[in-house]
Amino acid sequence: MKIALISSSVREDRLSHRAALLLSDRFGALGHALSIIDLKELEFPPLDFVLDRHPNPNPDYIKARAEIREADALIFISPEYNGSYTAALKNLVDHLGKPDFAKKVIGISSPTSGPMGGMRGALAMQELVLAIWAYPIPQMLLIPEIQKKIGAQGELIDPNFERTVNNFVAEFLWTAEAIVDKKMAELARN
Repeated sequence: MKIALISSSVREDRLSHRAALLLSDRFGALGHALSIIDLKELEFPPLDFVLDRHPNPNPDYIKARAEIREADALIFISPEYNGSYTAALKNLVDHLGKPDFAKKVIGISSPTSGPMGGMRGALAMQELVLAIWAYPIPQMLLIPEIQKKIGAQGELIDPNFERTVNNFVAEFLWTAEAIVDKKMAELARN
């Protein structure tokens, strides 16, 4: 299965990208094809044109769209900013549009440096997923105090958090594989 991880913090010294690195390793070890779409590297401008109508789209944006379209499933990774997710994630979604995300399973991870784990941001991302006609999984990967759980290279440094990560990965794959199987069955009938 092809999985695209969207790392959506664009701040200097961000901690949430650690979750993208950890998940990339986990899914890769299970044999899945992974791509990390790092919004810090892409630097999408504020929305002035949707990508389809842009007079001169950046080739990196076209590549990011292709990775999203080719992915069987996605994971949105965003810290919580003022009770929501990053403006960069919203900007990406608005540049693309519903057809790029529709009928795909999208997992949610909200890593934070504080003790709450980004619950409000994660819930807001689930609403975003529904608005773009995709399927959010109920299990979210909330990561409170990420700096104590995941190292700078994506290595798990808190063994007590292993079970939480494994549960998220298992639930994400169960749901994503069920939807992908359904899509393949529909294609075979047509």
